[in-house]
Amino acid sequence: MPYVPLASGRVHYAERGERAPDRASTLFIHGAGAGAALWSMVLARVARHTHAIAVDLPGHGPSEIGARPLTLERYRDAVGGLAGTLCLGPSVLVGHSLGALVALAAALAWPDKVRALVLCAAAPRMTVEPEVFRLLRDEPEHFVAWLADHALSPRAKPVIRQGFLAAAAPTPAEIATADFQIVQATDLAARVEEVACPITWLDGADDRIVPPALREGRRGQVVTIPAAGHLLPIEAPAAIAETVIALRP
Repeated sequence: MPYVPLASGRVHYAERGERAPDRASTLFIHGAGAGAALWSMVLARVARHTHAIAVDLPGHGPSEIGARPLTLERYRDAVGGLAGTLCLGPSVLVGHSLGALVALAAALAWPDKVRALVLCAAAPRMTVEPEVFRLLRDEPEHFVAWLADHALSPRAKPVIRQGFLAAAAPTPAEIATADFQIVQATDLAARVEEVACPITWLDGADDRIVPPALREGRRGQVVTIPAAGHLLPIEAPAAIAETVIALRP
């Protein structure tokens, strides 16, 4: 498995496609309690057109957790360290939910290294239902089923739900809890105007995790995907891939 050694520990990543001088690499960042495998269907599509990387953030998948606590800055620096070690150059960052916040933080920190942002099922400020923390504390074995019930569109086909339940990464409850604490504590709304690159927001029409009020007033292009909920990498991989491919940065 491919890793890069960083000061905070080894970071694992998945890599597909070939580098091309006329196309920027694309780096995918997963959401809370997930891992690089979340992007497998998107990665396969994007890799037919350009070089694509999906990172396992520290403590997720095979990546080492390193020093604690886990913070947005730790995740941002892991993404930056991975990109720098692999010499990706100015890249497109694609983030889902928590991963979108990490991508925004990276674009603010290194404006010359981010060509464009594609932010899926996200807003610069998001909230977390108290039930999420209760389940992760008291009944972590039931969390994935709760997520399938609340994060997938009610119109999702049974095969999508079954596939999500079968493939969901077994992230330790303490790591998932830290992820959601980061989401709850982060507010980048006042800084989005500072982002130098183009931003595309991909929303699921049936997203019940990010309330519509939090999606208002976002700078950039907004695309709403019908019959999809919060788990866009699972529910709408083709739509994400098409958006990335069409950027041509």
